[in-house]
Amino acid sequence: MILPNEFIRVRRTKNALTPLFADEEKLSLAKTLIAVYRDNLGNRRAELKEGLASCEELGYDFKLVRGLSTVIDSRCIFGTRSFVSPPKARTMIFEEAAKRLAISEMDRVEILAKVAEKLGVSPAELDESIYADLLDEQHLIDFKEPSPDELLKLYNFALAIIILAYSVHIDISYSGRSDQVEKAAFSLGEADVKVLGLSVDLKPLKQVGVRGKKVEALLSHLLVLKDWRLHADVAYPPRFQETRPMELSWRNNDGIFKVEPVESEMIIEIKPPVRKGSFGDPIVIDEVTNRLGLTDNELLKKIEAENVKYIRLPGVLITQEKLDNLRTSLREVEGADLATYKSVLKGQSCKNPIPVLEALGYVIETDPETHKARVSHLRRGASS
Repeated sequence: MILPNEFIRVRRTKNALTPLFADEEKLSLAKTLIAVYRDNLGNRRAELKEGLASCEELGYDFKLVRGLSTVIDSRCIFGTRSFVSPPKARTMIFEEAAKRLAISEMDRVEILAKVAEKLGVSPAELDESIYADLLDEQHLIDFKEPSPDELLKLYNFALAIIILAYSVHIDISYSGRSDQVEKAAFSLGEADVKVLGLSVDLKPLKQVGVRGKKVEALLSHLLVLKDWRLHADVAYPPRFQETRPMELSWRNNDGIFKVEPVESEMIIEIKPPVRKGSFGDPIVIDEVTNRLGLTDNELLKKIEAENVKYIRLPGVLITQEKLDNLRTSLREVEGADLATYKSVLKGQSCKNPIPVLEALGYVIETDPETHKARVSHLRRGASS
């Protein structure tokens, strides 16, 4: 990868241009940045940015912090999480809102409810989906975590590439022959192959990114050779319209670079969040109908409208995922007293555990000796 040019860090004197590579003193910063990404797995990009911004307050050059972050970003997978298509949601909401002269908070609630009903989602799910495709609303799904030392080397390689992308002439020497180095040099401009290396006059710079990719290929192939040396005349910053020499070599820079291996393209499907009903999971039918003053049929119609797939057990509705979790947890405490069973169920968000326990096929009896409630057995046919 290449760094954005706004994060270039160099020392420019009358006689030379020296890249400000990250050394071992920056290991602490690298560890901190990696931890920020690790701690924000699953969070929105906006939250990740807040964590990274706090790192700039530690006294480090903000270009270094953002440059290292850019390298980690290249190893991240960000994804959109929404219940419905965000563009479609926005279009329908704006069309509905256009029918009204003014929009109050009450109007907004009504608009969301009306559009949500058309889309088959809850108002809360619709509200969450409206801007889910915006950059800051994307979630950090996963990232290929580098070690702190690896991060610094990847950064140094990316920094060298973007600086070399501003070169007008490059001389390279190395032991032996390399068809790959020569091919990469010819892609950059007019190359002259010599006995111990080559020189290349680069084509006029039009797009830094395009040239950077070609420089990346040249440098990555050069690094695997022995006793290599690179001298470049670099026109950076461009506004000065004059060059400064920059030198890199196997002798002085060996071990400070790491090339990111090229991986085959992978298509990752990011699944939307599991749809959750507003009545909870599991749902104890009698408890909910009594609380809301509904009949069983009225409640079932409302639940059906939310498009959440429930399994019907005696007096209880439960999703397959929750059912599997409960069965696993209850098997682990089989034979325990009722208090333990109730504790397990409450830990699984079952506010009313007794009906759920019975719906799963467990029988609660009174011990004739201790006169205490106990879970005596499990009817396998009901819960297997």
